[in-house]
Amino acid sequence: MSIEKISIIDSLGQEYTLPKTFELRSEPIAKKSDILSLAFVHGAKDVSDGMFRPRIIEVSGKILAKSDTAYNEKWDAIAEHLIKEDIRIQNKGRQINIIKIEDISHEYPSQVNYHYGEISIRFLAIDPFWYSKTAKEKDIVITSSPKNFQFDIGGQIETFPEIKIENNADNIDFTLENTTDDERSFRIQDPNALNGTTIIVDCKEGTAIRDESNNIISVFSGLFLRLLGGRQNSFKYTGSNCKITMQYKEAWI
Repeated sequence: MSIEKISIIDSLGQEYTLPKTFELRSEPIAKKSDILSLAFVHGAKDVSDGMFRPRIIEVSGKILAKSDTAYNEKWDAIAEHLIKEDIRIQNKGRQINIIKIEDISHEYPSQVNYHYGEISIRFLAIDPFWYSKTAKEKDIVITSSPKNFQFDIGGQIETFPEIKIENNADNIDFTLENTTDDERSFRIQDPNALNGTTIIVDCKEGTAIRDESNNIISVFSGLFLRLLGGRQNSFKYTGSNCKITMQYKEAWI
């Protein structure tokens, strides 16, 4: 079985595969820490939220060529993808979202019998986790309420789904709860959520939209759901008949 080469994927899905001379290094990440000193108490108190910090992904390698012209062509092919925004780095079947490039180091060909240059690119990933290349989808058809259902979530880390509710009846007041996640839930009370309407709750972006264009965040209450990775998640739905589709990507450190 061959080892997948490192790829850069832009916002349009166009993929560029780096030469096999390139390798990837992920700098260590740590959880946030904010220490508060307390009067008359030994030590201190950690008042941070315990979430992970951003991470740096470094991609480095050699460009090999037999002439200056060939070298420049190879470098220009790589550089074309470094000026793009909203890119993903793909390695070993997983992807990480890149917000921007921190810096680029480029040592040009040495004066030897063959041309080579050494490249190092440091990418900033605000979201520090690796994700599956393709999203998973789970469909649940609701014909009675309340409805309890479960499904397994892969990966290791919590991930935030996009939840689509296709209403098969008037559904002006409904609740969806992840009982596995300390009963985290949201409620939508929308007088216009009638039979045939569709509501999409994007739990990562923090939006709630009805019929593709109507922002209904004002009738949304509670918390956006997350799926806990590496275990079975249990849910409880209370409301009218509908079809619920959860789309998400598995996540790893």
